[in-house]
Amino acid sequence: MGSSKDSMKFSSPEIFHQRISLFFHLMIALPLIIFVYLFLEMKHNDLSPVITTSVLEHAVNVGFTLISGFITVFAYVTYSRTLLSTRMLEGLSNKLERYFGLFLKLYTMVGFASALVVLGLFLTTSPIFIVDYVLLLFILSLHRPTPKKYVNDLRLEGKERKIILSKGEFTSN
Repeated sequence: MGSSKDSMKFSSPEIFHQRISLFFHLMIALPLIIFVYLFLEMKHNDLSPVITTSVLEHAVNVGFTLISGFITVFAYVTYSRTLLSTRMLEGLSNKLERYFGLFLKLYTMVGFASALVVLGLFLTTSPIFIVDYVLLLFILSLHRPTPKKYVNDLRLEGKERKIILSKGEFTSN
């Protein structure tokens, strides 16, 4: 087994930030492209709902909204709980590797909730899904990855804080 530097996925804070930002933007962009297309089609009255039965439409509206809400809440609760134990890890590399995994899980789950909302919009063309999607984008924007957010979330201090904020080089820790 090599040193912690050898097993580290990131050679610098800049690489860490680039990878986490790329994934964040993918999770926003993929459902957004489909959402914008569906929204524009709705505005031009070119999109008819796939589900036309009012009972089934209501079930999809309520069900998809509740499920996407549950997924989002579950994602943030899981993220918050695991973040507490991540702060206790020794070494910046261990903290960042765990933190990266946390962000991937969080963004994947919220991305799935977004996809579910977009599917609901496609199936029913209900405006509730427009509101749901805007709320999900707002929630995601609160967790946009920035070096300052990493430092605050992980409660980094001293040398570790300086390395992240100044985008310096990792040292063996």
